[in-house]
Amino acid sequence: MPDEESYAKGYLKGYEEGLKDAWEDLIALTMKGYTSREIQILAKSNKSDIPQKVEMRKKRVARELDVDLDAPTTKEEKKVELENATEKPMVARPTEPVIYEPGSTVIIHDHRLDAPVSLMKQQIASGKKALCIVRTHPDNVKKKHGLDCEMIWLTRTMGVEPGVSDDPDQNPYVSPTDLPKLTTIIKTFSTKNAGGTIMLEGLEYLMTQNDARAILKFLSSVKDQVYLSKAFLMLPIDPTVFDEKDLKALEREGGEE
Repeated sequence: MPDEESYAKGYLKGYEEGLKDAWEDLIALTMKGYTSREIQILAKSNKSDIPQKVEMRKKRVARELDVDLDAPTTKEEKKVELENATEKPMVARPTEPVIYEPGSTVIIHDHRLDAPVSLMKQQIASGKKALCIVRTHPDNVKKKHGLDCEMIWLTRTMGVEPGVSDDPDQNPYVSPTDLPKLTTIIKTFSTKNAGGTIMLEGLEYLMTQNDARAILKFLSSVKDQVYLSKAFLMLPIDPTVFDEKDLKALEREGGEE
């Protein structure tokens, strides 16, 4: 009985903290001058990150308490774990490289970047030059995914202009509202590196900072340049944060994976 009571109290406390955090995030968004549509997109994006945040919190709690929260707790769970452990191990098979036609632009439904980064690594391994324009800080992308290529940070934070600094510790950046510069960066890279690979992460972010028609015009322009230079452009997105109308419009500008 005491264990059940402790569990119930812990559950209610966590539930209360979760609600408070959610409302505080929403209040913070309303104080930054976003429109209601921008708040909706950002809120959906934050919602999709909940599993990752929970996993991070679980690891922190497990480390602080020195416990294994993934260990089975019931007889049934232990039985399933034992059965899985005694099954014949699967033989790993080499992954076949995914090949797209030169000049392709593809939309990939993966906000975690696992799939596009895997494709990027395949392209680099085949000798292709690569450029990543990322909403996630470049240092985090390099550390988490082990990706080594030219990177530009998509942010409104002041930094250094692309191509200006020789300091490897400084990351070039481009503002999400400067679509002409973003277009120039992509066109310059694809022209100088025919057949190269480009990943643009952050369409959700671009949509909150620009008019939807401006984004579609931007995508149409870079898509044509990618086709002419026989490059390969990947657009990873989280489809759950887009309105259906906007998502369909984006998908008309590129393929879908």
